[in-house]
Amino acid sequence: MKRFQAHIFFGSGLCAAAAIYACGSSSNNNTGGGPPLNEAGSDTTSSGSSGSSSGTGSSSGTGSSSGTGGSSSGADAGDGGPPPSCDSLPGTKVYIESGDTQEPLLKTLGRQLRDDANVTILFELTGSCTLSPNLYNATPIPKNSTMLYIPSTAENPTWTTKMAENTCTTSATAGTPPDLGISALFPSSCAGLGAPPAGIGQFNGPIQAYTFIVPSAEFANQTAILAPEAYYAFGDGVNNPVTWNGAMEWNDPTQFYLRPATKSTLVATAKNIGLTPAQMTLAGADGGTSDGRQLLASSTMVLSGVAAATSMQAIGILGDEVFDANRSAGVNVLAFAAFGQNDAFYPDSTPTAFDKQNIRDGHYTLWSPTVYITAVDGSGVPSNPAVKYITDLVLGNPNPTPPEGGTTIDGLADIVKVGLTPNCAMQVQRSGDGKPLSAYTPAAPCTCYFMSKATGATLPASCTTCTQNGDCTGTGAIGCFNGYCEYPPTPYPAGTPAGCDNTTIINACTNATAINKTGVVYPTADGGLLPPNP
Repeated sequence: MKRFQAHIFFGSGLCAAAAIYACGSSSNNNTGGGPPLNEAGSDTTSSGSSGSSSGTGSSSGTGSSSGTGGSSSGADAGDGGPPPSCDSLPGTKVYIESGDTQEPLLKTLGRQLRDDANVTILFELTGSCTLSPNLYNATPIPKNSTMLYIPSTAENPTWTTKMAENTCTTSATAGTPPDLGISALFPSSCAGLGAPPAGIGQFNGPIQAYTFIVPSAEFANQTAILAPEAYYAFGDGVNNPVTWNGAMEWNDPTQFYLRPATKSTLVATAKNIGLTPAQMTLAGADGGTSDGRQLLASSTMVLSGVAAATSMQAIGILGDEVFDANRSAGVNVLAFAAFGQNDAFYPDSTPTAFDKQNIRDGHYTLWSPTVYITAVDGSGVPSNPAVKYITDLVLGNPNPTPPEGGTTIDGLADIVKVGLTPNCAMQVQRSGDGKPLSAYTPAAPCTCYFMSKATGATLPASCTTCTQNGDCTGTGAIGCFNGYCEYPPTPYPAGTPAGCDNTTIINACTNATAINKTGVVYPTADGGLLPPNP
């Protein structure tokens, strides 16, 4: 049997950029061999449609209010009559299919696009593994579909991102080809999808992190989850053999608050803990599950279900940006340790920070890039000028040009506002969901800019303002980007947490809160857990 000792380390201050050097530690809490899993059920999702991805709440994120399946509970335009035709709306129109985790960004960016660039985005919220094949195959949005759109200030001056979207209806005579798909995981993680067909491009955008959440009362005792613990819990359900401090843990599937198997939250989480979506959902042909675990149509349902739970075995999965917008809603995020990682970490440097430090530097591994899927020309550039403008905004590309002119939009600020992490602020990357991390240096880094916008973050002294590269004269300066001098990350001195070193990414030394969970005992009859081979 494997037993562990645990300590909690609290670093001082916030870090703009931790070193990404790998650290091969000899202490590997998260290894072993695979348990016999409950294999009942197929990879079939519930018939519930996707709902809103976020609630209302803190200053770090915008609230979400849409209803189900891309059909918002938002008000119709005008005097409350039937929704208008989408084609009748003003400006350049961009039809989008998006994972529901991206709703806050679409609401925030959509308002600015309407006001400042004469672009109207019309979107439906669905699963990442539903929209990706639709974009690959140019599957039209069905005629008479209800779409969401954001009113301009002229149309509704009192509208805010905490309110529902307006709705419109697609053509009654023919399907409407989608211009853009926004997946919240690698499309290759979806069953049957490989590389996109010729003429379809993929662009890795802001980072979408995922979390395990528990009721706040449970968090008072249980603050972290290790990858093998999650593997056994969701793989074996009621037969979960793992104990913690002598007691069984997370073995009541009726207290599992999950998403269907087409949703990025479920698929990405499963990939990161060595399970398939089918194993994690145990979904039956009727949309139910074989052991009572709950597959919920929206992230808000997960949030409210976990918040209301009184069982100390309750656990759910949620997008990190949804949690950020609902930190006072009665749930807490568990620190997570990947396979081979010595300590568990929160997405941020501390449980209360908003700096995404551990996502950016590789200590928190439960994330995927958002992937923007669209038709491209022979040079790999989005064919639709409005789509190119949108992708330039969210990727932080310099000098984005609106198709009809207009005022410059700060897309990076929108990304930070809704709790996502700009790709240009990352120091690590991966080639697929659950795959190992590797060091990454963006061509146009924006770490300082990100820190200047993140709620409560302390801007490092090296982040001096600038207008041109010549203003950045310090040793090792990369250049002037987004108004700040950028420098390579500096490794933290050895010693925190205990046993860290700067030779592997996930075990590198850091000032972030680290939890080395004690008292976890895994079964020995099957040889213990073996890490998956991503």
